[in-house]
Amino acid sequence: MKYLKQTYDRLIRGNFISRDSLSETQRAIFRDIDDNKADYAAYFDRIGLLLEEGDGYFYLSRNENRTEMVRKLERFSHWIDVLDFLKAWEPAFGPGYRFRFSSLLHGIDADIELKDKISVLYENKDKHSEIAARLIDELQRQGFLETVEENTEEYQVTNAFTYLEELVGMLTFEESDDETTE
Repeated sequence: MKYLKQTYDRLIRGNFISRDSLSETQRAIFRDIDDNKADYAAYFDRIGLLLEEGDGYFYLSRNENRTEMVRKLERFSHWIDVLDFLKAWEPAFGPGYRFRFSSLLHGIDADIELKDKISVLYENKDKHSEIAARLIDELQRQGFLETVEENTEEYQVTNAFTYLEELVGMLTFEESDDETTE
């Protein structure tokens, strides 16, 4: 467990560690966790956390009480809106996808539906460019995006983004018997 401190520091904040990170350090941390899963899992278990593994990423979870679950569901609704916005902008948005901030802004400016979708992401209805910058920052802090090139504001989506897609994909909506379908 060569990277225990770095792993703890990143994961305890709710962030992810991805196999396809642009950072060699992050990839080394991923490999160390992957090679020593049982040791890392035992360490986190001792402090009441679960080391979770997705397809090319790791994160932490914990057993929570009802109040915490409600709060998480509220936060989850935000991520549904984020995913809805990103997939409406670019259906191919997912692990490995690269884009420039200017392309995102151009897409928003050219599409009224995207303007509506981005406006609901945050309470403060700033300019679309400010909301988009806030979104990019949030995606980066969580480990879903990494900067490829700062000068051109180019970003790459990491494997951790799959977590959002899978979480939203698990939602199922059932019609009750008294509802009619059209």
